[in-house]
Amino acid sequence: ETADDMHVNRILTAHWSSAYVSGVVTMTMTKLENVDPMLTNRYDLDVPIVESVQYDIYCWAQDDAENSKNYPRPNYMVEDYVRAPVATVASPQGGATASVWVVDTTPPTMLFVAAESV
Repeated sequence: ETADDMHVNRILTAHWSSAYVSGVVTMTMTKLENVDPMLTNRYDLDVPIVESVQYDIYCWAQDDAENSKNYPRPNYMVEDYVRAPVATVASPQGGATASVWVVDTTPPTMLFVAAESV
């Protein structure tokens, strides 16, 4: 798959997510998609993350905010943001991190750095 193939729905169907409240949020990913293979008819869902393979990581965020009148005002990353490189961790310009190496047999750990309401 390439960045052009990575749409928000593809990220959401992988079923990896973590809710941010405060502090550091850690998500341990052990396979490409976080689903129970007994509950689906697809054959390609239970694929473990393999050592010595490079993976492109794509992230998408949603913020369930409220406006000044306390009505829901959800904020979403747009498709172009998902495919753009993160660039700097302190001020990300996108949601894509290319060529992440898995060099040992322990699952990779992703850390959620920050969230901010608009």
